[in-house]
Amino acid sequence: MYSLVSVPYYDHLTQCYKKVIKISPAPPANSPLNAIIKRVGPIRLSPFQVDSAFSGCGGGGGCCSNLAQCCNLIITSINDKHHLMCVDEIPSLFEFLIMNGFKIDTSITKMMQASNVKLSNDLICFFS
Repeated sequence: MYSLVSVPYYDHLTQCYKKVIKISPAPPANSPLNAIIKRVGPIRLSPFQVDSAFSGCGGGGGCCSNLAQCCNLIITSINDKHHLMCVDEIPSLFEFLIMNGFKIDTSITKMMQASNVKLSNDLICFFS
């Protein structure tokens, strides 16, 4: 089972903050999900953040030095690995998931959204 959450991300090219979509856990190598994932190191929202204060993805270090600390972020297009999908584009993501045989688990998603136990980032959904 996978989770989709929104995480804050500072885009250095546009110099803007945006909410992008993170998937956990990382899919296996043969999964169609890999076509829409960009692996990035821990997300630093500010140059003043220390390594342990990265948002949404593990602690310090880079993606290459420790795969457990990579963020698996969703991209907007299979043909463009540079543009990360924002929460406004969730309908396109759901279309991709359904077309590739994934099922969105609305019962677990609703249960977690209603629970007193909250994830560290905004939950979008669970799917398998």
